[in-house]
Amino acid sequence: MKTRLICFFMMILTLYFLPVTAVAVETDINHLHGLIEEGFTDTLEYRHLLINFQADHNLVVDGVLGSHTQQALDAYETDDIIINLEDKVPIDDEWFIVINKSTKILTVYNLGKIYEKYPVALGKSSTPTPNYKFTIINKYKDPYWGGMNGTHTPVAGGAPNNPLGRRWMGLSRDSYVGYGIHGNSNPWSVGSYVSSGCIRMINSQAEEIFEYIPLHTKVWIGTEDVLNEWGVSQNIAYTSSTESSSTIH
Repeated sequence: MKTRLICFFMMILTLYFLPVTAVAVETDINHLHGLIEEGFTDTLEYRHLLINFQADHNLVVDGVLGSHTQQALDAYETDDIIINLEDKVPIDDEWFIVINKSTKILTVYNLGKIYEKYPVALGKSSTPTPNYKFTIINKYKDPYWGGMNGTHTPVAGGAPNNPLGRRWMGLSRDSYVGYGIHGNSNPWSVGSYVSSGCIRMINSQAEEIFEYIPLHTKVWIGTEDVLNEWGVSQNIAYTSSTESSSTIH
């Protein structure tokens, strides 16, 4: 009995001291598996869990359980495979943001290391998000939406139908005007190319990033090829005990 109590106590201590992010990721993966097994794949909860998983693993964010996403999920079912993110950036500022247009992932770097990854929605083909090196020039809570220069009815800040959501971080205007990182009024849209060029986030995540990213933070936006030209690479690699590592770009 005493031995069992000691083992139980040690297990609790191990769980208690696990990194919060590791516990959160495992919890989300278990929840995602549960929704898949129960057939709840047409819910917003499932979509957000899936696109967050894709963003966390440098996979194309599209809300589709394709072969690459399934491979990453399967890797958590065995102790023989280790997943590594292979991100390299040429800047080691305290805060630095890269938005990959090919994967629809916004990555926050702290001193050159991955701090957080978020799924986003980007501009549709007729109004694409530009490839450019921006900086954040303003931040607003409950931003007013002007209605796209008279093409739509303006919406008050904080209203549930405000396309900007509850947070706005405006990008520099030296070459492009009116672009920003913000929340949304259509949570299903995150993970798609649907905006007028701005970067949409899940509302809770827009509020989260708003709190810790300061003004004047650099924001580089580009396709995979453009980012590579700028010295940015973002990959996922699998390493096993019996095979050499394989990398997915």
